[in-house]
Amino acid sequence: MDRQIRECMDHLIEAIRNSSEYSSYRKSLEALDRFPGLSDRIMELRSKTIELYHEENAGDLMEDSEELGNEFAELEKMPEISEFLEAEEDMVYILNEVNTAIATSVDIRTPGMLS
Repeated sequence: MDRQIRECMDHLIEAIRNSSEYSSYRKSLEALDRFPGLSDRIMELRSKTIELYHEENAGDLMEDSEELGNEFAELEKMPEISEFLEAEEDMVYILNEVNTAIATSVDIRTPGMLS
């Protein structure tokens, strides 16, 4: 990789790590980790959600989707979880924005990328 690109990438990583959004994310993750098994439960529900939308049996989709929604709603009643999910969403937004800005600023034509 070109040295200038590597340096710019390192500066971008540093800027992200120094951002208030990343600080909030790290704090919310630490708060979540004080409850053993809680992050595992969130990941389990996310995995179930992904599996649900890849299943062939669409008949149960509404019922299963509602059940998962209820489970997430119950978890989100805990301030630690709702704060984590909000901070995570903020970080995902930043990373997507960076990726989109780069992808749309260079002329690379691959499936799924904007040009």
